[in-house]
Amino acid sequence: MEQLYAGDQKKEFDSLFAAPGARYRDTPFWAWNCKLKLDQLRRQIDVFQEMGMGGFHMHARTGLGTPYLGPEFLEAVRGCVDHAKKREMLAWLYDEDRWPSGSAGGIVTRDPKLRGRRLVLTANRRSEPVDSALDDSGKLLACYSIRFGADDTLAGYRRIGEEEPAEEGAEKFYLYRLVGGNDPWFNDEAYVDTLNPAAIRRFVEVTHEAYFKAVGDEFDKTIPAIFTDEPQFSRKTALRFAREKRDVVLPYTDDLPESYRAAYHADFFETLPEIVWELPEGKFSLARYRFHDHVAERFASAFADTIGDWCRAHNLRSSGHLMEEPTLESQTHSLGDAMRSYRSFQLPGIDMLCDWTEYTTAKQAQSASRQFGCGGVLSELYGVTDWDFNFLGHKGQGDWQAALGVTVRVPHLSWVSMAGEAKRDYPASISYQSPWHEKYHLITDHFARVNAAMTRGRARVRVGVIHPVESYWLIYGPQDQTARLRQEAEESFRNLTEWLLMGTVDFDFISESLLPEQCPVQLGRNLIVGEMAYEAVIVPPTLTLRTTTLERLEKFQAAGGRLIFAGRVAEHVDAQPSERARNLAEKSQRIEFSRAALLAAVEPERDLSVVNRDTGYPASGVLYQMRQEGRQRYLFIANTERLANIFPGRLILSGEWQLEFCDTATGAITPVAAEVRNGRTVFEYDFNPHGHLLLRLTPSASSTGAKLRQPPRTDEGIEAATVARIAGDRIPVSLDEPNVLVLDQAEWKLEEDGGWQPREEILRLDDKVRDRLGMRRRGGHIVQPWAQKPSEQVFGRLLLRYEIVCDVPVAAPELALEPMEEMELFLDGAPLPFSDCGWWTDEAVRRTALPALAAGRHELIVKVPMRNRVNPEAMFLLGDFGVALAGDRARLTAPVRSLSWGDIGPQGLPFYGGNVVYHCGFETDREQELALRLPSRITQVPQDLHGNYLLREVRIAAFRGTLVGVELDGKPVGDIAFAPFQCELGRVPAGKHRLDLKLYGSRINCFGALHLSYRIPWMGPGAWRTTGDMFSYDYQLQPIGITVSPRLLNDGE
Repeated sequence: MEQLYAGDQKKEFDSLFAAPGARYRDTPFWAWNCKLKLDQLRRQIDVFQEMGMGGFHMHARTGLGTPYLGPEFLEAVRGCVDHAKKREMLAWLYDEDRWPSGSAGGIVTRDPKLRGRRLVLTANRRSEPVDSALDDSGKLLACYSIRFGADDTLAGYRRIGEEEPAEEGAEKFYLYRLVGGNDPWFNDEAYVDTLNPAAIRRFVEVTHEAYFKAVGDEFDKTIPAIFTDEPQFSRKTALRFAREKRDVVLPYTDDLPESYRAAYHADFFETLPEIVWELPEGKFSLARYRFHDHVAERFASAFADTIGDWCRAHNLRSSGHLMEEPTLESQTHSLGDAMRSYRSFQLPGIDMLCDWTEYTTAKQAQSASRQFGCGGVLSELYGVTDWDFNFLGHKGQGDWQAALGVTVRVPHLSWVSMAGEAKRDYPASISYQSPWHEKYHLITDHFARVNAAMTRGRARVRVGVIHPVESYWLIYGPQDQTARLRQEAEESFRNLTEWLLMGTVDFDFISESLLPEQCPVQLGRNLIVGEMAYEAVIVPPTLTLRTTTLERLEKFQAAGGRLIFAGRVAEHVDAQPSERARNLAEKSQRIEFSRAALLAAVEPERDLSVVNRDTGYPASGVLYQMRQEGRQRYLFIANTERLANIFPGRLILSGEWQLEFCDTATGAITPVAAEVRNGRTVFEYDFNPHGHLLLRLTPSASSTGAKLRQPPRTDEGIEAATVARIAGDRIPVSLDEPNVLVLDQAEWKLEEDGGWQPREEILRLDDKVRDRLGMRRRGGHIVQPWAQKPSEQVFGRLLLRYEIVCDVPVAAPELALEPMEEMELFLDGAPLPFSDCGWWTDEAVRRTALPALAAGRHELIVKVPMRNRVNPEAMFLLGDFGVALAGDRARLTAPVRSLSWGDIGPQGLPFYGGNVVYHCGFETDREQELALRLPSRITQVPQDLHGNYLLREVRIAAFRGTLVGVELDGKPVGDIAFAPFQCELGRVPAGKHRLDLKLYGSRINCFGALHLSYRIPWMGPGAWRTTGDMFSYDYQLQPIGITVSPRLLNDGE
């Protein structure tokens, strides 16, 4: 099976760049979170294509009502695959009901022998009996007498009997084996034993074989891969303080003692205390190293290898990502070694939640992909960022990942439905529910074209770096004793990654565990690692190195390869004292571990420098990737800073090249002028915040062509070019949706109650009612509807009472809600029949007509029988009115017909979630080239404001929203989403002109966490159910609107 892009390598690039196909386009997580209906699924596939996406991942999520992997589910999969094929799109499989992968929604772990297990070392003897129904969970495996020295290190230990007391001056500890208990997240089953090949073979039998029978004829055709999500073993814990009486958890599988003995000819249990506590005199434990190494190997071989081998045999790529890859600590306690598992991924992947920037995570996957010839990297991105994560964020987060090898973009998340808990499942929905979805092609087209370039040929990388995770294992002990060393190791790992990347020196990590397979024989001046060859290899600060690593590095150095030891040199080999690494270092280049020393050492391998042409200082915020295809190269550079000043860049390229500018917005490729002399090519380019540059390089003694037009980058230049400002005193506006009043706080009672309970927020109210009635609470971790036993039990009848206050009469209002079984509605005491008038925002939210509302107070009552499948949710009053909001109370006011520049919320639209068109006008006295500019702060951003998260709190440009569409005299002329926040209007004749500015909004103020006191990075289900200071009854809304008068600029005359 070829890598994903192999079939296009012989295609002419220009035509591919102009119109990239499905494999270069976004393929979102498509949340199957309701009862599946094939006609609805087909409609949404069509929406994806209209948004510029190339496919979708069929991903079972919270709310799924169709039995997982049952006949109806697989029929839906088949139908979607067939529809994707018809549309020339790709249909990607997903291997789990929710995540993490392995239990098949609990089907696998109905067998207790296949459930995850762990060791618990404790000072407390368990009183609970062994649970024979749970595969003898709670069984005692060993007891220890442990004596601590004055410094709280291990002074001595030995195994003792269950009834045997500890030695005098020692303490007794018990080692138990526990098996995973029932958990609603796994549909009242448990997670799987990922160290057990038999358990994963069962997982493959249940999942992969079912997909093969249903749609196997489309493997490596319409279906390129199957996604596995966050596999992990039982999370290791370390003591915070060496002498605290806190349980320690270690991953385990039942035959681990046997495999450990086979690997090391040693008894696992005899030395187990060394995994937990430090040895005296700063000695490192061989037993600890072996445990971490062995568990990492058991995990990789049981999970990744089992699935990868099946996929390879069935012509399907294994893709997805692991759990907690970014730091040495995180991968130690959840995976052991992230890169080891990539050996069996035909398309390794990462996830990037909360708009994080995990360069280490991406670089590890990119390195493995290059070395194994996978062709690219998959990324699950944009998750947990909330409804108002705008196009600037989508581009900024995507650009840096593209520079680090991401080619398969999996936007998180596109919902089939917003019913019930699904609407809080990590919004936004990147689909038809978001009012900007029709413009998403601005994002998908850009990245499709970047991907078309960044998959040509192979990466040009000349530097390799030994990955230091195995040294970290030695210091994974009590935190009060190892914190300094652990922090130093993490800082070194992070610094080395960022120093090289931000110093524009690309590199790959080299995994010690994979190196023997990737480099069976080392010959010549380049270190061959799989399909890559490195001219220079850096050994970062380490405590131990493998014998197999040193063997290859010794031959590499002896053949004339550039071997660089930076900082501390390992004094151990395979975790045992040895001078071998030091002896090799003495023959190699040794440098201090600093940014300056490291970049100076790899200067001979540099292909690109980017400097500030105003100061001469090197850039510190750009990433790049360079591809080599025959004699040509492709260069992509991303500015990682999103809230920052324009960066006046000067690119210095090794070699003499004709440069061509590849425009990712239009697909045009244009030769550009640059200075070529003395073996270098110099090109000047202004990098806007979140900006990028894509170039094609062809060998040439000169670079001729157009000079790129770039907007003014100083306030003086902007002022000089200003022709006029668009005045903002009560601008006529039109809304593309009805205005909204959120109804999410109600008085309530159960039918048998006398009086009404005080007004309460709907989700808190729901918890109180369920507690009263003895029902299971809802939330993010519910048992899936498909796994619940059918029940008609009515626990009680709930009544909700809402007050609606009208300052003016309201004609033809509607109520939007999620209908509930046997629901009854009453308005001002009169029954209100529910008459379905279609959907609003989402097909699950239905509209019903209300009678006209006179000025005054009105009472709306909802009565519903409480069943397990009944979910009280917020309701929405829709209509042509304004809303005046004060704290937690709102009134309906006169309809909104005009706005001033500024936040639209206080101007009558606090809960509005659609788009707003500002109908502006201007007059010119002569024909001229004009541009519309939304003022921004990219000319003057204080240094302390630099940072991605601050963009949620701080304005960068004169609008708060997703983007602004621009029409001149009724014709679309462009969109403003990115810096420099300017749109060319073209040559405009003299006279009066109409200018329509369409602000694309979001659902943040109608479906967001309206009672979250302060914004948080993790916008998951818990953000809607906060307590204490983080909860507010007053509505906490986000600003939206065009906030500063736009300018008209003379564009180039």
